[in-house]
Amino acid sequence: MTSVIENAERLIATAGELAETKIELAKLKATGKVSGALSSIVALVMVIFIGIAAITILSFGLAYLIGEALENISYGFFIVGAVYALAGLLVYFNRNSWIQQPIKDLFIDKIAGNDD
Repeated sequence: MTSVIENAERLIATAGELAETKIELAKLKATGKVSGALSSIVALVMVIFIGIAAITILSFGLAYLIGEALENISYGFFIVGAVYALAGLLVYFNRNSWIQQPIKDLFIDKIAGNDD
């Protein structure tokens, strides 16, 4: 009779260890997915920052170039500013389909583990 009790105790202990291992595995998987998503976001922010710096420098150059061609530097800055204002309006009116939804989809794919 003791062997049945011992077997039951071993079975219960093994089941407890299995449950603990599964919980630990789930934690590790979640940590991996979150860290992958966060690293993607950090990389994206860095690329955006560098892109903004490059666009700013190129915009100053273009504004001076246009201004010299029109023989009034301020005209070049007004023209470049107007182009950015129009681009900003275009992005604003299409922000859901161009920015919000793709970012949501990217984040969900990273969390879900669909890295294809």
